Amino acid sequence: MNSPDSVASLLARADAARAVDQLQEGMLAAREALSRARDEDDRRRAAVLLVHFQFRSGALAALIADGVEQLPLLRAGGPSNELFIVLRTISLAACDVGRFDVALPCAQEAQALATQLGDRGGLALAINAVACCFERMGDPWQAERLMSDALAIARQQSEAHPVFATLNNLCASLIGMYHQLRDAAPPEEARDSLRRALPIAREAHAMTERPKMGFYRLFTEGNLGEVLLHLGRFSEARPLLENSLAQARQIGADAQAARIGCTLGELELFEGRPELAWQALEAVRLAAVGTDLRMTQLRLHHALWRSARALQRSSEALQHLETYLQLERQRAVSQLRAQSELFVTRAEVEQVRLEARRDPLTRLANRREVDDRWPALLAACRVSSKPLAVAMLDLDRFKQINDRFGHAIGDAVLVAVARILRDNTRSADIGARVGGEEFLVVLPETDGDRALEICERLRHCVASYPWTTLADGLSVTLSIGVASAPSYDADELTARADAALYAAKVQGRNCVAVSAV
Repeated sequence: MNSPDSVASLLARADAARAVDQLQEGMLAAREALSRARDEDDRRRAAVLLVHFQFRSGALAALIADGVEQLPLLRAGGPSNELFIVLRTISLAACDVGRFDVALPCAQEAQALATQLGDRGGLALAINAVACCFERMGDPWQAERLMSDALAIARQQSEAHPVFATLNNLCASLIGMYHQLRDAAPPEEARDSLRRALPIAREAHAMTERPKMGFYRLFTEGNLGEVLLHLGRFSEARPLLENSLAQARQIGADAQAARIGCTLGELELFEGRPELAWQALEAVRLAAVGTDLRMTQLRLHHALWRSARALQRSSEALQHLETYLQLERQRAVSQLRAQSELFVTRAEVEQVRLEARRDPLTRLANRREVDDRWPALLAACRVSSKPLAVAMLDLDRFKQINDRFGHAIGDAVLVAVARILRDNTRSADIGARVGGEEFLVVLPETDGDRALEICERLRHCVASYPWTTLADGLSVTLSIGVASAPSYDADELTARADAALYAAKVQGRNCVAVSAV
């Protein structure tokens, strides 16, 4: 069975399976060819086919292991499209399961390789991979900016796939932004991400009518259906979601089937049928046992909790809520580690511009960025007589944390607090690190009462964060001082917020104090 003919036959079977989206058959043939092949060209071809089938079927953990193992062989063949494909596919799979230590280096290498090959379409796809990492690391705003850059590059090329992939990923990122905002921001802000996603989803879906694009329809129907669902357009969403699920099941795209099955369960819940929602979601849960589908699992248990609560099944509701919270904590820790260890920004020229205005540890704005943005912001609020608030935040007894746990843990604490600030403020707000353990938040169009609510939420999020995942016995709190306009003078507002911060420290720390006007 070691003859070249047997390997050639296996590769031919894998190619044939790829042409008709027979994922399981193709994956078996490609894996067998990889194990038997001795010729390096055959091994490289088999590796590319294998990761293709693994990605489409959702076998992400196996893809990462197999792909990383074959990278030395692919690199030995020199710069090539095959190496680019495997790097990008590993990156997308790894960021989907939270392996940012694998995802980001592979995405960066793919970006450098596309540049070396002079492949502008490939460059757009590589920037997409970097953006997907940002989205999974909890920063869909940076992901949207990067994907918008990638889309501009892709539209300049004659090839359709980079444009389609960017549109599809941008839509998915905006959906992710919606899920992140819907419980933490004004409803209108969350819905705005869906409104931006809708024309993108429609354009991507229209592209699947082109030759050789039919496979991708299950993704575009799923994305478009989910956007319409959360915009309340249920009758339009249902046929798209049902078609996507049927196609995913037909070809064995298990990851997509689980995601769409979860979305259909949510649709039943939105339409007031919690029992049908429960049945649909339970079927997805059982099918997804032992899989790598972290984001789907997170959504799944959240939807099961809501369904059980609607059905007054208190013990099951509690079970799914606890599972959801555990998965959310794991995701938060994974994102924290990624953001504290791996720093990637949008690309060379933009990186230089941003680095001068960003704190290198937390990636928040620094004092220079605040000074650049304040004048125009204050002037706009003054002219329109709109409210504005400023908050000074200081970690309590931070020196003791450094002394007891070490500076590495202290740095990780600062990164975590910065993430909490980002997660609980709007894109229009300014969040900055202005001292060792001191932060500043500017809240335009926010009155004093609303600013107090936001700061109380920030204080609570920091106090209740699972700090013991970083170090046993670690506990972190912060004190906050708030001042609101008038006046619209930056120095005066900051001085009043500082005075309020001092009052919060005097009151015993871990509290919010408000400056008198």
